[in-house]
Amino acid sequence: MRRPSVLILLAVSVVPTFAGLAAALWFGLDAAGFMRVLDTPGIGLSLASSVWTGAAATLLSLVLAHLAVAVSVTGGWRRRLNAFSLPLLAMPHLAIGIGLALVLAPSGLLLRLLSPWATGFTEPPDWLSVQDPYGLSLIAGLIVKETPFLVLVLFAALPQVPAERLMLQARSLGYGRLKGWMVAVAPLLQVQIRLPLAAVLVFGLTNVEMAIPLGPDLPPTFSVVLWRWFIDADPAIHAQAFTGTLVLLFVTVLAVFIASRLARLIAVLWRRWAESGSRLRGERAVRGALDATLGGVWSLGILALVAILLRSVSGPWRFPDILPDSGELSTWSAVLPVAGNVAETTILLAAATAVAGVILVLPAAERLRHDAALGRKLGAWLFLPLLLPQMTFLFGVQVLLVYLGLDGTFAAVLWSHLIFALPYLWGVLAPARAAIDPRYLAVARTLGAGPVRAWTTSTAPLMLRSMLLAMALAFSVSIALYLPSLFAGAGRIATAATEAAAAAGSGTLRLAAVHAILLAVLPLAAFGAAYAAGAAVFRNRREVPR
Repeated sequence: MRRPSVLILLAVSVVPTFAGLAAALWFGLDAAGFMRVLDTPGIGLSLASSVWTGAAATLLSLVLAHLAVAVSVTGGWRRRLNAFSLPLLAMPHLAIGIGLALVLAPSGLLLRLLSPWATGFTEPPDWLSVQDPYGLSLIAGLIVKETPFLVLVLFAALPQVPAERLMLQARSLGYGRLKGWMVAVAPLLQVQIRLPLAAVLVFGLTNVEMAIPLGPDLPPTFSVVLWRWFIDADPAIHAQAFTGTLVLLFVTVLAVFIASRLARLIAVLWRRWAESGSRLRGERAVRGALDATLGGVWSLGILALVAILLRSVSGPWRFPDILPDSGELSTWSAVLPVAGNVAETTILLAAATAVAGVILVLPAAERLRHDAALGRKLGAWLFLPLLLPQMTFLFGVQVLLVYLGLDGTFAAVLWSHLIFALPYLWGVLAPARAAIDPRYLAVARTLGAGPVRAWTTSTAPLMLRSMLLAMALAFSVSIALYLPSLFAGAGRIATAATEAAAAAGSGTLRLAAVHAILLAVLPLAAFGAAYAAGAAVFRNRREVPR
């Protein structure tokens, strides 16, 4: 059976990804270029910093996410955890990075809240708390962003695991709630989230959005080095950057491979711990400590949002004052004409990404609703761009766009955004379509409705909430994308992400905060609109009693 909708979906996402990789290999495989990259001063430390920050943040985020899910499910506050996670999920990495830079800096909001009454500081201390050489601030930023994502992924995988039955068995053997969950349920959940976890690790190793405001600077992480090479005006530096993307690809693949081997070793050790029969003592203290830790992570994220709001409108703000002396809109008035155009382009691009993505995904989800195996394979192919360093294949995509005469156009940026939005759209819409009882559609067809009318009257209403959620998710993904906008737009399509990154890279955090507000508010508004629309449509509907 032919599936043109599936082929179109693959053509939009997978084909440019492979074409980008092929172009990167064609232009980047240069012995002289490799030597120039390896001879760059401090390049070894840059690579080590990328691996250290990405691996540490991924491991800590995974541990926190597992413990958070264990405590919330067994403790009965899953809904509260979801409420805490959603604001951090909606905020893009770059917005959180800029906000945390304003929170963790020596004159940042965190020390202002504690000074002078707790710290005794009347002047900012001489600390390197942001862009520190060990990358601790970057690790903290990644944890704030990735922990809620992994929590969401674990909750999504929970229905695939017989958690209740396993917990009853563990409790009957005398295990407490926390250890019973960790030895009986968590290993099965971990198997289900291998691909999302690999994507988190790849992003941690290769991210630019958070590394610009938070990462170490002397030397920076390797991804930031490549970013600086790509925006350099010297074509010779660009050629060096092309080769550097292959180095980044090799390091990333090696890191993922080593992580997979370590995961098997940890699984063996975990099984031995589970089979030892030891009981976890002091579980109440562990749960209390975890509550405090998760509260701290959430508080940092909320403080980041508050910080960018205050910094964007603040006038003189002397340390240790918690609030600025007086609010002013001088920065806003200076950038308002430009920010208005940027906001318009950003919203139009995100809306087009959401609508086009849903139009592309729905027919494929409909076609594969009865073929779960092929649906999983398609989802894995769509997920491929999230498992690769963005710089490696986006450079090749840019070469392809130049060849097609599309670089620097709105259509090119939209295409690049769809590559990253389609995996999330498929992850929401395909399971939602597969879960609908096929008898609804069959009844509509037996009543004489054609294929289109039967779908619009029986299937579409049941999928409306999922479609609204998917569109809000695609909208927020598009808002957050920096490197795809930079590469495909060729510097001619300005979005909130590109403007915020440029301001943060130049050190003008106040201007960066203005653009970061757009990054933070627009996704939240999209999710709020999706929720309100769903509630309005279904407000007069009620479930038919059985």
